[in-house]
Amino acid sequence: MRKRIKFRLFGLSLFCIFLILYSNNSIVNLSYGAYIKAPLSPAGPTVKDDNLVVEKVTDGLLDFPTSMAFLGPDDILVTEKNTGKVMRVIDGQVQEEPVLDVAVANSIERGLLGIAVAKQQPDGTRYVFLSYTESGNDEDGSDVEDNVGPEGNRLYRYEFVDGQLTNPVILLDLTATPPNDRGEHNGGKIRIGPDNNVYFIVGEVGGHTTQAQNIEDGPEPNGLGGILRITQDGQIVPGDAIFGDESPLDMYYAMGIRNSFGMDFDPVTGNLWDTENGPTAGDEINLVYPGFNSGWSLIQGLSKNDLLNDGATPEDLVYFGKGSYAEPKLSWVTPIGITALKFLNSDKLGEQYQNDMFVGDINNGLLYRFILNEARDGLLFDKGYAGNISLLNDRVVNDPKENQPFIFGQGFGGITDIGVGPDGYLYVLSFTGSLFRILPASASTTTNSAPSADTSTAEAKEDDDRSISDDRSTSQDKNSIPAVILGINGDSSYSPNPVTIQSGQTITWYNGDTISHTVTSGQDNGENAGEAFDSEAIIPNQYYSITFDDSGEYQYYCFYHPSMVGEVIVE
Repeated sequence: MRKRIKFRLFGLSLFCIFLILYSNNSIVNLSYGAYIKAPLSPAGPTVKDDNLVVEKVTDGLLDFPTSMAFLGPDDILVTEKNTGKVMRVIDGQVQEEPVLDVAVANSIERGLLGIAVAKQQPDGTRYVFLSYTESGNDEDGSDVEDNVGPEGNRLYRYEFVDGQLTNPVILLDLTATPPNDRGEHNGGKIRIGPDNNVYFIVGEVGGHTTQAQNIEDGPEPNGLGGILRITQDGQIVPGDAIFGDESPLDMYYAMGIRNSFGMDFDPVTGNLWDTENGPTAGDEINLVYPGFNSGWSLIQGLSKNDLLNDGATPEDLVYFGKGSYAEPKLSWVTPIGITALKFLNSDKLGEQYQNDMFVGDINNGLLYRFILNEARDGLLFDKGYAGNISLLNDRVVNDPKENQPFIFGQGFGGITDIGVGPDGYLYVLSFTGSLFRILPASASTTTNSAPSADTSTAEAKEDDDRSISDDRSTSQDKNSIPAVILGINGDSSYSPNPVTIQSGQTITWYNGDTISHTVTSGQDNGENAGEAFDSEAIIPNQYYSITFDDSGEYQYYCFYHPSMVGEVIVE
């Protein structure tokens, strides 16, 4: 008899925490300090290959760009999460008027989320597919400002005509009402498959607990928590049913998915891959086949590791039709806020990168490169990388430093999408409003390949009433007391610990780890956490300084990794 697993509501993923705090440009009272995000590197993003450069295409996408799609060379459509606008970028210039402006609910992870452009029809029609959380009263953000419930998470088909998106047709209409009162885990990425069908990924939307989330005695699946597949006309794809021939099972291509911000098809095999966010552990990369069950809400990460501490095994999952479970191809014990996934179906960056998989994250602003094995059903770690790859034999990143061999680029700010342009170059979209292009140095037409530094966080706070002032910079003042962020190691995470200084002195923390950390006053979940000081994200190799004017003892921790704790003693 199947073992009964009691469902528990797990903590928010780091990406979700970031979105809660950043959503709609407002701070939600969760007893945390400032919102956490990976900022752009002040020196601009870089990649590890000296033969390649990073160029800034534009930094004019102002309100949380989420996805992009190419109409043609140097002609890109970009979605803005909070405004519901589809902006057009031509030759690096953001056009003044959007090609479409829809009313969106935009709390947390709601908003205008996904876009895909289909091949032109024989009659010349060009379909563009959009996914968004539709506002309940035709006003952006009314779910935040006036507590108006959203209409739903909807997938639309538009036609691109004379520079505008017209003739909307609803293809999917899913609930956006969350049981936990949070507008999270809406997914939204769209891909046109090699079969010309539309693939749409959606999370469990605020904690829905149906059988699609592997809750045996839960309600029947409702279209959430999976990858849905339909034709471009919104019909069920003909052929043998995967999970079942009743609605909505007949739309599911995969299920058991908690939260995802990326998927793409392998250009060699046509196989689908995705990224998935865990709660406090278990970010994943998966090979997704028809009938794939990813395991949520009973399994996240490798099943044997039991990261959810519920004792569940694959035998405890709920299966329909041809459904089956498969382990992730790679998982992270410490989440990175994994986001976009894209295959580089081009040799324009060099044959060594052709058909490799590129993945981004939101927490660290890192771009990862993965090489597939010969059968292209797994990730290869025995060649093509620099660094210690033996630690990855278990296909688990147990320590953030194990990321090093496959980090390809850094400094992008939180990455929300990755694309390949008609020019064959790799494009990286950042929530900061910037769009970058990676190309050979020999093909670059500009000497300014890095964006200007974001000075909004580099200025010291000037408030005479504060006893503590802080500064974010790229270097250390020679008169400040140095401290180093070593990594996740309890009360040995910061060195020295404690730091003892005199009143009026400054401490400068340097992030010597490979991922982002924070210096946040107080204790995790403490009532006054982050009130005295909060560095926000300190990306690798960057600094954060605080001047302490009043004597006392100041505890602090890392917002991302609360087990990291330190103390400042001001005499």
